[in-house]
Amino acid sequence: MDNLKQPDLGRWYALALLFFLLAVIYFLVFHGFVNEHALMNEEIYELEEERKEFTLLEKQIPELQKRIAEVKEKVGDNTNFLQADTLNLGRAELVKILKNIISANTAVSSDCNLVSHTNRIDKDPDQFEKIIINVKMRCHFDKMMKTLSDIENYIPVLFINKLELRQRVTSRRAPRKNAPPPPRPLLDVSFELFAYMNNPIKAREND
Repeated sequence: MDNLKQPDLGRWYALALLFFLLAVIYFLVFHGFVNEHALMNEEIYELEEERKEFTLLEKQIPELQKRIAEVKEKVGDNTNFLQADTLNLGRAELVKILKNIISANTAVSSDCNLVSHTNRIDKDPDQFEKIIINVKMRCHFDKMMKTLSDIENYIPVLFINKLELRQRVTSRRAPRKNAPPPPRPLLDVSFELFAYMNNPIKAREND
């Protein structure tokens, strides 16, 4: 009986050895391949996720461009602001602009004269730093209207507030014979002129 069992036991040893050899071959050959394949699948998955994120961002570009355009429209182009970035420079720039506009509309200073200008502190700060001056002028009506029109259409943008007009009292005596015609009446004009510098108030306060 023992002689009959030995061939069966040998077959079992042979099968065990075969399985052992197959396991060794798997770990030596196929295990590395399987791991590499798994890493490649993981890399493909990550690339696919990145592609989806890029596609999503690409779809958002038109909306972002639209929002940027809306912000620019609300805030305004830099050309709408004074070039100055300090209070004193802003006041000097605003006065210079006003004088240039007056000079462009008058042949002689008596047609439209800048009587005075005084600086005023901004007591009601807005989104951007504001330069304000109180202006007094003496002009003929046509020169005054042209000057005010040019101020309102100027770039950088200028604003007129609290406009007051007063006609100067002239003599009502009867003109003498052969006397020259009386001079045209002048108007006393006063208003508040202001413009903005590209200095956001909140950003300045946070510095």
